[in-house]
Amino acid sequence: MKTVIGIPAFNEEKNIAGILIKLKKISQNIIVCDDGSNDLTAKIAEELGAIVVRHEKNLGYG
Repeated sequence: MKTVIGIPAFNEEKNIAGILIKLKKISQNIIVCDDGSNDLTAKIAEELGAIVVRHEKNLGYG
């Protein structure tokens, strides 16, 4: 069975690396939905092997 983990993120450059490192112990298939961050959240997630889906601007909850 293949497990995929999805993570919503907005301006999480200080936290995303630690979270992804821990989650990689569970699954190598991680998708980060970057909700218009203006920091390095998406870049860090990509460098750690996550698939990143990016919104150009923050769409908020929902």
